Amino acid sequence: MQSSTVTVIAVIAAKKEICFVIMPFGGWLDDYYTSIYCPAIEAAGLAPHRADDLFTPSTITNDIWAYTKKAKILLADLTGKNPNVFYELGLAHALGRPAILISESLDDIPFDLRALRIILYDKNAPDWGRILKEKIERSVADVLKAPLDAILPAFLDVKSAGAKPAVSAQKKDILEIKQELDLVRRQLSLRSNSPKQDIGAEKARRLIKSMVEDGAPLRTIVSEIEPLGPPERWIRDQVREYKSSRRILDEPEVPDLDIEVIEQAR
Repeated sequence: MQSSTVTVIAVIAAKKEICFVIMPFGGWLDDYYTSIYCPAIEAAGLAPHRADDLFTPSTITNDIWAYTKKAKILLADLTGKNPNVFYELGLAHALGRPAILISESLDDIPFDLRALRIILYDKNAPDWGRILKEKIERSVADVLKAPLDAILPAFLDVKSAGAKPAVSAQKKDILEIKQELDLVRRQLSLRSNSPKQDIGAEKARRLIKSMVEDGAPLRTIVSEIEPLGPPERWIRDQVREYKSSRRILDEPEVPDLDIEVIEQAR
């Protein structure tokens, strides 16, 4: 084991459980970390850390790996779609670590991560820093009580003796359904709270093209584009035409979840 990693683990062991914050470094982002993220995490009972906390002679990847393995929770700021942040979040998912996502815009969060706990902030809102701090503190406390809710079920082991959290197959299915419901509620909430707008056909086509190339399912494309003005039938036709022109095979249709029936079953 390299001396840098040993140093990181020794520092971690000497303190209380940590929340590893993954975010870009520098400028105003450092101010957010020290004035908003750190106080919120500490108020929730954890010690905040970033990969640049320690100045070590080896690569920062060793520190990232050590912090990720030891972290109780990870807090990831995806604003701006920084590739290093997504790389570090991928390591956390591979280890089955609970993650809370933060972003200034939902557009910066890939559709396949939107079932996780997401904190959105608006810098134009009065006292936005205090509001964000309270949201982070509350989210960290909630995840400490129910950490499995902040892990994508695909990264959970089923009755395994490995290092990742292990659940029964039934529990994993329940978590998947719960996260699907949370995603549906979030999308409905955003749709009802957002003012009706019409982005026009040309911009809608560009968005549809981008989402198809990213591999988004038809259901997700419709739910994202329809609130922006285009009717559902038009969106479906555009998706079909673009896929046909690029010879992209359609994914099998998945029936919509009957939320009321699932809720009653729970």
